Amino acid sequence: MDETENDPFGVLNDLLGVLDASADVSPVLSLPPHGVKEHRNETRYMASWRVSVFIEGHDLHYGRVKDISLHGIAILNGLNIKPGTNVTLNIHISSLTTPLKPKALVVHGITSYAVHDAGHLCFRVGIVFVKFAPATDRAYLEERLTNHHSKAPDYVCQRNADQPISRVGSS
Repeated sequence: MDETENDPFGVLNDLLGVLDASADVSPVLSLPPHGVKEHRNETRYMASWRVSVFIEGHDLHYGRVKDISLHGIAILNGLNIKPGTNVTLNIHISSLTTPLKPKALVVHGITSYAVHDAGHLCFRVGIVFVKFAPATDRAYLEERLTNHHSKAPDYVCQRNADQPISRVGSS
C-alpha cells in the first residue's frame, strides 16, 4: 500500500497546514450516532485539523477532525476502527499566523464508536482522550478551543469505490 492510499485528505501534501489556515474552530451541537449514548458534557467544536492516527501503536492512517472537546474527538477517516481500540493521535493544529508550522498535539485515547458517515463518504470514529503527552498540551487545546472560533468547512473522505471496507483494531 502506498502513502496516498492511507491519506484520503491529502494531509501529506499540506505540510504547513495551509488548508487549515483560513478555517479554525467553532462551537457545534451534534448528536452521537443512533443508539449510542452521548458521554461528552462539555462544548464540542467543529474543526478541520489534520490528524494522524496510530492504531495499536503501529498502523498509521490519516484523517480530519470533525469535532473536538477537551475529553474526546470525532474524526473522519477511511477506516472502520473497532470500538475499544487503543490509538495515539497526532492532532495538527494550524497556526493562527501562517506560514508557521502547525502544532502537533499527541493524545492517547480509546475508540468509543465507529459509524459510516454517508454525508462525508467515510467513517466517523469517536475517541475518548486518555492522556495528553505532554500534559501541558491539554491547556493549549483548551485555550485554542475557547478563544479562537471560526466556521470550518466539511471534508469528504474519498475512498475508491472498488476498495473493500476494512475493519481494524484488536480482535
